[in-house]
Amino acid sequence: MLPRLGLLAVCCLVPAPAFCSTAPVRVSLRAAPAARPDADGFITLGAVADLSGGDKAARTRLACIQVCRAPLSGETRHLTRGDLALKLRQAGCDPDKAALLGGAQEAEVTAAGAATEPNPPAPFLPEEASRLIVRGGSPPLVHRGDAVTIVIHSDSLLISAAGVAREAGAVGDAIRVHRDGVMTDLTARVVDARTVQLEIQP
Repeated sequence: MLPRLGLLAVCCLVPAPAFCSTAPVRVSLRAAPAARPDADGFITLGAVADLSGGDKAARTRLACIQVCRAPLSGETRHLTRGDLALKLRQAGCDPDKAALLGGAQEAEVTAAGAATEPNPPAPFLPEEASRLIVRGGSPPLVHRGDAVTIVIHSDSLLISAAGVAREAGAVGDAIRVHRDGVMTDLTARVVDARTVQLEIQP
């Protein structure tokens, strides 16, 4: 009997998981949320779903979990309950215990406010054109928000995909580009006004 009591005492000293609470948090996905991105440009769980139940600390931690990259102006992000369950597990939360998923089965997320909208080009007079320079001193061929084709050369293989420029650049400049479905921006070099090349590290 004593060994069993000793084992019980040791188990009671093990810290509880970060998302453990007295009751699970109910997470209700909204069907068409207009979400404001966080400081990193991501949409968090608290911006697309209503959280209730459980304790306040657990709701706060769950609300800060990043679930997708913020969509560009005029675009949407498709989210499902399965996507949320995956993000919860990646954050160390068991969606079957610490959170009860409900609400809409799917959601189309739009960006709220102007935080993720491309900056409109500033008007300038012809004589001001000489001031419009970027790294290297050449006028940019690609501007922020432009649709571009991302190409990858690997030996005899050529792969291309559609993307959006996150910043301006002239020929040869390395700029950030966004590819839909990819969480982080990619870095590619400007080839021409419509094409950027992703460099593969050897």
